[in-house]
Amino acid sequence: MKLHKYAGLICACLLALPIIMGCERDDICADGTPTTPFLIVKFIDFENGTEIKNPTELQVQAVGVDSPFDFGTVTDSIAIPLRTNEPITDYQFTIDSDTSNDDTAANTDTVSFQYTTVEEFVSSACGFKINFEGLTVSPPEAGTDGSWIRNITIQRENVTDETTAHVFIFH
Repeated sequence: MKLHKYAGLICACLLALPIIMGCERDDICADGTPTTPFLIVKFIDFENGTEIKNPTELQVQAVGVDSPFDFGTVTDSIAIPLRTNEPITDYQFTIDSDTSNDDTAANTDTVSFQYTTVEEFVSSACGFKINFEGLTVSPPEAGTDGSWIRNITIQRENVTDETTAHVFIFH
Protein backbone atom coordinates (compact mmCIF):
# COMPACT_ATOMS: atom_id res chain seq x y z
CA MET A 1 0.00 0.00 0.00
CA LYS A 2 2.84 2.39 0.82
CA LEU A 3 4.47 1.57 -2.50
CA HIS A 4 1.42 2.80 -4.40
CA LYS A 5 1.42 6.02 -2.38
CA TYR A 6 5.07 6.73 -3.26
CA ALA A 7 4.57 5.68 -6.89
CA GLY A 8 1.72 8.21 -7.22
CA LEU A 9 3.89 10.95 -5.70
CA ILE A 10 6.80 10.09 -8.00
CA CYS A 11 4.51 10.14 -11.06
CA ALA A 12 3.07 13.52 -10.03
CA CYS A 13 6.59 14.93 -9.59
CA LEU A 14 7.71 13.56 -12.96
CA LEU A 15 4.70 15.13 -14.65
CA ALA A 16 5.23 18.48 -12.91
CA LEU A 17 8.98 18.60 -13.66
CA PRO A 18 8.67 19.55 -17.37
CA ILE A 19 6.18 22.25 -16.49
CA ILE A 20 8.48 23.73 -13.85
CA MET A 21 11.57 23.45 -16.08
CA GLY A 22 9.74 25.15 -18.97
CA CYS A 23 9.05 28.28 -16.95
CA GLU A 24 11.51 31.16 -17.18
CA ARG A 25 12.12 33.84 -14.66
CA ASP A 26 10.53 37.19 -15.35
CA ASP A 27 12.80 38.99 -17.79
CA ILE A 28 13.07 42.52 -16.43
CA CYS A 29 15.15 45.26 -18.01
CA ALA A 30 17.70 45.99 -15.29
CA ASP A 31 18.67 49.49 -14.20
CA GLY A 32 21.84 50.61 -15.91
CA THR A 33 21.05 48.75 -19.13
CA PRO A 34 22.16 50.89 -22.10
CA THR A 35 19.30 52.74 -23.76
CA THR A 36 19.10 55.20 -26.64
CA PRO A 37 21.79 57.78 -25.81
CA PHE A 38 21.35 61.53 -25.65
CA LEU A 39 23.58 63.92 -27.59
CA ILE A 40 26.10 65.53 -25.21
CA VAL A 41 26.84 69.18 -26.07
CA LYS A 42 29.70 70.97 -24.30
CA PHE A 43 30.11 74.76 -24.28
CA ILE A 44 33.60 76.20 -24.84
CA ASP A 45 35.02 79.74 -24.78
CA PHE A 46 35.66 80.81 -28.39
CA GLU A 47 38.49 83.18 -27.45
CA ASN A 48 40.43 80.63 -25.38
CA GLY A 49 39.51 77.50 -27.36
CA THR A 50 39.91 75.05 -24.47
CA GLU A 51 38.28 76.69 -21.47
CA ILE A 52 34.70 75.84 -20.52
CA LYS A 53 32.29 78.76 -20.78
CA ASN A 54 28.81 78.44 -19.33
CA PRO A 55 26.09 79.99 -21.50
CA THR A 56 24.02 82.53 -19.56
CA GLU A 57 20.36 81.66 -19.06
CA LEU A 58 20.45 78.87 -21.68
CA GLN A 59 17.19 77.60 -23.08
CA VAL A 60 17.06 74.75 -25.63
CA GLN A 61 13.96 73.89 -27.58
CA ALA A 62 13.41 71.41 -30.39
CA VAL A 63 11.94 73.06 -33.47
CA GLY A 64 8.26 72.16 -33.68
CA VAL A 65 7.97 71.45 -29.94
CA ASP A 66 6.04 73.87 -27.73
CA SER A 67 8.07 73.72 -24.53
CA PRO A 68 11.84 74.02 -23.95
CA PHE A 69 13.95 71.55 -21.97
CA ASP A 70 14.49 72.36 -18.31
CA PHE A 71 18.19 71.97 -17.48
CA GLY A 72 18.27 74.02 -14.32
CA THR A 73 21.67 75.69 -14.07
CA VAL A 74 23.93 74.67 -16.94
CA THR A 75 27.48 74.06 -15.80
CA ASP A 76 29.45 73.01 -18.88
CA SER A 77 27.35 70.58 -20.92
CA ILE A 78 23.83 69.41 -21.64
CA ALA A 79 22.26 66.17 -22.84
CA ILE A 80 19.53 66.46 -25.48
CA PRO A 81 17.63 63.75 -27.36
CA LEU A 82 17.81 63.23 -31.11
CA ARG A 83 14.78 62.14 -33.11
CA THR A 84 14.76 58.38 -33.63
CA ASN A 85 12.22 58.41 -36.44
CA GLU A 86 13.95 61.03 -38.64
CA PRO A 87 17.55 61.57 -39.81
CA ILE A 88 17.59 65.21 -38.68
CA THR A 89 16.87 67.16 -35.49
CA ASP A 90 16.73 70.95 -35.30
CA TYR A 91 17.22 72.83 -32.04
CA GLN A 92 16.91 76.46 -31.05
CA PHE A 93 19.63 77.46 -28.58
CA THR A 94 18.76 80.69 -26.76
CA ILE A 95 20.98 82.60 -24.33
CA ASP A 96 19.83 85.38 -22.02
CA SER A 97 16.38 83.77 -22.16
CA ASP A 98 15.16 85.47 -18.97
CA THR A 99 12.99 88.20 -20.48
CA SER A 100 12.43 89.85 -17.10
CA ASN A 101 16.04 91.11 -17.26
CA ASP A 102 15.94 94.34 -19.33
CA ASP A 103 19.75 94.63 -19.58
CA THR A 104 20.15 91.93 -22.25
CA ALA A 105 17.86 90.65 -24.96
CA ALA A 106 17.39 86.97 -25.70
CA ASN A 107 19.51 85.67 -28.58
CA THR A 108 18.45 82.53 -30.49
CA ASP A 109 20.44 80.43 -32.98
CA THR A 110 19.06 77.35 -34.74
CA VAL A 111 21.32 74.31 -35.12
CA SER A 112 20.56 71.30 -37.31
CA PHE A 113 22.00 67.85 -36.50
CA GLN A 114 22.01 65.14 -39.21
CA TYR A 115 22.72 61.43 -38.65
CA THR A 116 21.82 57.87 -39.57
CA THR A 117 19.82 55.83 -37.05
CA VAL A 118 20.94 52.26 -36.34
CA GLU A 119 18.89 49.85 -34.21
CA GLU A 120 20.77 47.67 -31.73
CA PHE A 121 19.12 44.75 -29.93
CA VAL A 122 19.67 44.99 -26.17
CA SER A 123 17.60 42.11 -24.75
CA SER A 124 14.13 40.62 -24.91
CA ALA A 125 13.05 42.67 -21.90
CA CYS A 126 14.66 45.94 -22.98
CA GLY A 127 14.06 45.62 -26.70
CA PHE A 128 16.08 47.82 -29.03
CA LYS A 129 18.05 50.99 -28.55
CA ILE A 130 18.84 53.47 -31.31
CA ASN A 131 22.41 54.61 -31.98
CA PHE A 132 23.20 57.58 -34.20
CA GLU A 133 26.05 57.29 -36.70
CA GLY A 134 27.74 59.79 -39.00
CA LEU A 135 26.71 62.83 -36.95
CA THR A 136 27.10 66.11 -38.84
CA VAL A 137 25.97 69.62 -38.03
CA SER A 138 24.94 72.49 -40.28
CA PRO A 139 26.30 75.96 -39.52
CA PRO A 140 24.06 77.72 -36.98
CA GLU A 141 21.37 79.96 -38.40
CA ALA A 142 21.32 83.27 -36.59
CA GLY A 143 18.01 84.86 -35.75
CA THR A 144 17.23 88.53 -36.23
CA ASP A 145 19.12 89.16 -33.00
CA GLY A 146 22.53 88.11 -34.41
CA SER A 147 24.55 84.99 -33.74
CA TRP A 148 25.95 84.00 -30.36
CA ILE A 149 27.31 80.63 -31.50
CA ARG A 150 30.68 81.27 -33.15
CA ASN A 151 31.62 77.70 -34.14
CA ILE A 152 30.50 74.08 -33.73
CA THR A 153 32.74 71.02 -33.95
CA ILE A 154 31.89 67.34 -33.91
CA GLN A 155 34.04 65.47 -31.38
CA ARG A 156 32.50 62.03 -31.87
CA GLU A 157 30.59 61.14 -35.05
CA ASN A 158 28.86 58.12 -33.50
CA VAL A 159 26.44 58.68 -30.63
CA THR A 160 26.45 55.29 -28.89
CA ASP A 161 26.87 56.32 -25.24
CA GLU A 162 26.89 59.34 -22.95
CA THR A 163 30.42 59.10 -21.55
CA THR A 164 31.96 62.15 -23.26
CA ALA A 165 30.83 65.12 -25.33
CA HIS A 166 29.82 64.55 -28.93
CA VAL A 167 29.64 68.22 -29.94
CA PHE A 168 31.49 71.38 -28.84
CA ILE A 169 29.73 74.72 -29.20
CA PHE A 170 32.12 77.68 -29.11
CA HIS A 171 30.68 81.01 -27.99
